[in-house]
Amino acid sequence: MEYDEFDGPDGVPVRMPTSDDYRTCAECGADCYPDPSISVDGQGARMAFVCPEHGVQSIVDPFEDQR
Repeated sequence: MEYDEFDGPDGVPVRMPTSDDYRTCAECGADCYPDPSISVDGQGARMAFVCPEHGVQSIVDPFEDQR
């Protein structure tokens, strides 16, 4: 996934995906809802994007560049 990086508050960089494909269902094109329950203790924060009809479409790790 590619990101644009912006200066955030207090000089902390903010990364935003360059496209919304990560949250669009590949089967029906619906906008998927975020589900933070995919995170596992000790493995950091991850967010799943889930289509109500077709299930999980993607898993995003917002801190992937820091691991």
